[in-house]
Amino acid sequence: MGATDTMELFFEQLNGGSREGAVALMDERIEMRIHVGENARTLRGLDQVSGWFLRADAGLKMIPGAVQDMGNTYQADLLVVRPGAESQHLDAAFRVEAGKITSINLTPRR
Repeated sequence: MGATDTMELFFEQLNGGSREGAVALMDERIEMRIHVGENARTLRGLDQVSGWFLRADAGLKMIPGAVQDMGNTYQADLLVVRPGAESQHLDAAFRVEAGKITSINLTPRR
């Protein structure tokens, strides 16, 4: 399964309410970098990264737009929607190897 196929399934699972299904597509050694303001935080390993998705507010949705498939890297403009919070646009890059997500980089759009 290529990056696009994996990511389409990831967003289908996440947006359909199956966070566990989305997390199952992540590699054990996944890393996720989240940029907030001038700072960045890196989460390492499935426990930390999956926790970020599993503990997120109920109703979290990530809707990809302007997708670029670059082989094993999937880049997209993501619209993140959370009930009770302002929606947010993020630049996102996901690296996929052997059908598993190995890294995620989320940066607010400027």
